[in-house]
Amino acid sequence: MENKAKPVQARSQKTRENLLKAALAMYEKKGYHKTTVDDIAAEAGVSTGIAYRYFRNKKDLLLSVISYGADHIGSIAQIDTTDLPAEIMDIRQYLTALLKAFEVFHIKYRDIHEELEGLQHTDEDVRKLYSGITDEKMKMTASRLAAFLHDDTNIREKAYAATGILEQHCHMMMNNALYGLNADVMRDLAVQAVLCILKGEESK
Repeated sequence: MENKAKPVQARSQKTRENLLKAALAMYEKKGYHKTTVDDIAAEAGVSTGIAYRYFRNKKDLLLSVISYGADHIGSIAQIDTTDLPAEIMDIRQYLTALLKAFEVFHIKYRDIHEELEGLQHTDEDVRKLYSGITDEKMKMTASRLAAFLHDDTNIREKAYAATGILEQHCHMMMNNALYGLNADVMRDLAVQAVLCILKGEESK
């Protein structure tokens, strides 16, 4: 007898992923609060009833999108953030390219990013999910950094400090219309500050 379980499972997984991608696209267009499950289902090309087979409600869909985004951040930001070799000849160049990609990412998803920042303070489920994702990602980052730093003392703290600088830079660029700052200069300063933290010495 032919085994039909795998094709059915594959179709189900594909439908779920299409709904997550559709949600991300709608959040980009309208923001989370103004986007309905109907909007997302229509964007994915399925009925609203189908959407509710995969997600209990609008919030369940949001939490799933956050997890999906964290797992696929490289492809969404169009850069492979997981490809960090043990030895990097030019870490400054790598960080600069990485930062440019995440500037574009933050600007593209500015509205939903700001909504999620607010939800972290008002919704316990979102806060806990973000906290868990952040902890997992920072452990991975610290492990990779330790592979090429001469001194891995306080590596976890260094990773958090460096990430905070890069994140704050992206937030500044996201709202740069208010500040009128030179993006290239700001990016170079951010990378230099990160290098100082990671290497524990003044960068050259």
